[in-house]
Amino acid sequence: MSPLSFLRSAFMPVAFSFALVTAVVSASMPAQAANEDPAAEKFVGEISTQAISIISDKSLSRPDREAAFGKLLDGSADMQRIAAFCLGQYRSLPTEAQKNEYLGLVRNFVVKVYVTRLSDYHDEKLQITGSQAKGANQAIVTSQINFTNGRQPVQVTWWLVKNNGEYKIFDVNVVGIWLAQEQRSAFTSVISNHNGDFSALLSHLNTQIADADAGKLPPTAAGAAQ
Repeated sequence: MSPLSFLRSAFMPVAFSFALVTAVVSASMPAQAANEDPAAEKFVGEISTQAISIISDKSLSRPDREAAFGKLLDGSADMQRIAAFCLGQYRSLPTEAQKNEYLGLVRNFVVKVYVTRLSDYHDEKLQITGSQAKGANQAIVTSQINFTNGRQPVQVTWWLVKNNGEYKIFDVNVVGIWLAQEQRSAFTSVISNHNGDFSALLSHLNTQIADADAGKLPPTAAGAAQ
């Protein structure tokens, strides 16, 4: 299957799964306990430990930190599926060349934005609080970030999918906001506000990457379209 064919086919099952998994997350923890997924919990624990170690290592230069975070992202997140989901109804719009450029920009965007966003974290610990398998190929893991400075813990929920039999991150919910869902709202708004011109999204991503390089965080989904 070509990358563009994947982009066209990936959204519908993911959107359907999103509805299912959202329902799962709202279920009570006692109900989830009957279907816990230790492998999913182990995966999230290992990935979060590595991510916090990279972000907290102030001996690394920013380029080195981005390179290490990017390598971790490549091995732990299903970036093709995430990129497809973020295009929503515009998934069939880009040409093959635009699609390949888009995939590269999304990956670079995630690395730079989240290295910038997390740069003030120092030795925080992520505690796994529960999990639930959803069929053979998906799982939800609930967790919280415990801060060393006395700040209240932050709730984080991980939506995992299996890719070639191995868990990968599809989305992360931080204090009630699904990040891939938020980016889909932002990306589709940019395209819509430019009359379906996909190149506007590519320009938008390049601008966001440049802003992250300058230490500026992107706006929320509600204010991202320009």
